[in-house]
Amino acid sequence: MASMDHIAKLEEMLSGGRVPGTARTLVNLEKISEVLEELKGELPAQVNDAQTVLRQKEAILKQAELEARRIRAYADEEATTIRSLAEEQSRSQIETAHKEAQELLSDSDIVKAAHERATEIEDAAQERATKIVSEAQGKLNQVLAGAEKDASERRRGADNYAREVLFMLEEKIADTLGQVRSGIDVLDAQNMAVGD
Repeated sequence: MASMDHIAKLEEMLSGGRVPGTARTLVNLEKISEVLEELKGELPAQVNDAQTVLRQKEAILKQAELEARRIRAYADEEATTIRSLAEEQSRSQIETAHKEAQELLSDSDIVKAAHERATEIEDAAQERATKIVSEAQGKLNQVLAGAEKDASERRRGADNYAREVLFMLEEKIADTLGQVRSGIDVLDAQNMAVGD
C-alpha cells in the first residue's frame, strides 16, 4: 500500500468515528497504530529510492569521465602520430636539401646559388614541418575541447536528473509527513477532549 493510501485510510478512520451531535470522534487506536507503523515502514523504501538515484548519478558521471579520458588518450595518440610524421617529413626534406646543396657545391661557379637554394629548401621544409605540427595541435585542441564539452554536458544532465528526482521525492515525503503530523494532532486533540 502506498503512503498516500495509508494517509487516506487514516483520514477515513478519523472522519468515520465522529459521534453524532458532538465534536468528539471515537477511533480505534490499535488500527490507527497499525496504519502508522505500515506508513513508517514505507518511508525507508522511499529513502532507498533517493539513494539509488544518487548512485545512478555517480555512475553517469564516472562513465562521462571515463569517456573523456578515452577521447583525450586517443587525441594524444593521434597528435603524437601526426607530430612524428611531420618530423619524419621534415628530416627527409632537410636531407634532400643537403644532398642537393652538396651536388650544387661540386661546381665552384655556382656555390653561391647552391647555398641560396639549400637555404630556400631548408626554410620551406621547416615552414612545412611547423605548419603540420600547428595543424596537429589545432586538431588535438578541437578534440580535447569536444571531449570536455561532452563530459560537462553529461555531468550537467546527470545533476539535473538527480535534482528533479530528489525534489519530487522531497515533496512526497514532506506531504506524507505533514499528513501524518495532522493525523497525530487530531488524535492528540481527541485524547485531550476525551480526558476532559
